Amino acid sequence: MVRKLKLENYLNTEKSNDFLEMAYNAETQTKAKSYLKKALELDPDNLDAELALADISSKSQLDFLKKTEDIIAHGNKLMEEQGHFEKDCIGDFWLIFETRPYMRVRYRYLMLLLECKMLKKAIHECEEMLKLCENDNLGVRYILIHLYTFWEDEKSVLNLCKKLKMLKTTQLLFPLSVLYYKLLDFKKAEKYLLELAETNRYTKEFFKAFLEERIDEFELEDYGYRPFTIDELIVTFMENLYLYCNLIEYFSWGYDILKKKR
Repeated sequence: MVRKLKLENYLNTEKSNDFLEMAYNAETQTKAKSYLKKALELDPDNLDAELALADISSKSQLDFLKKTEDIIAHGNKLMEEQGHFEKDCIGDFWLIFETRPYMRVRYRYLMLLLECKMLKKAIHECEEMLKLCENDNLGVRYILIHLYTFWEDEKSVLNLCKKLKMLKTTQLLFPLSVLYYKLLDFKKAEKYLLELAETNRYTKEFFKAFLEERIDEFELEDYGYRPFTIDELIVTFMENLYLYCNLIEYFSWGYDILKKKR
């Protein structure tokens, strides 16, 4: 059973979140740190404030990663105390509002693992997050399919697609084409490439821009991207550079195929 918050604790939490918001909008790092420390004084269990303070206080990404591990340990204790690790809650994280700060910390930790090129550890983190949040509100499935593709793990890719009933999107078809290219199954690689081009009509333009080293010329919108646009292809590429950046031969092969199709 999930523990109920007392009124006093609730009010402290609200005030703490007010200081967290002030920190996000602070003009200087010094002011931001001051607001975050005040937020944690009011609510020592404010995981968002802990994460923000660790971010601006870390000397390096590796230092930040280590601090985030400590915050996750704190979050694990809170989730246990609040009953969120009980069987009837597992799978519904994020849908349960009180678990969202914890999931945000786990997601930031995943990003840090990727930035530090700790890819095997990142796979494990993705798998654990999907167990907690089966609805995958944070889009972890698309990160995981790229990681499986990097390691040429066809079985895991297919199991993930089946389990989550993944739709034919840019974030799915692009790595599937790369996977089978890497496995020397050019028939399937071409099949998924052509499905990608049918789903996102900017695919040929993107491949051409990559080969001509012109991707930096495209200006992305500040607030995300529109589906089925070249922006979506660029974001998918940039967020998974460890997979795509050294695949010049794949893009050359793919562009030759796309040029033949009208």
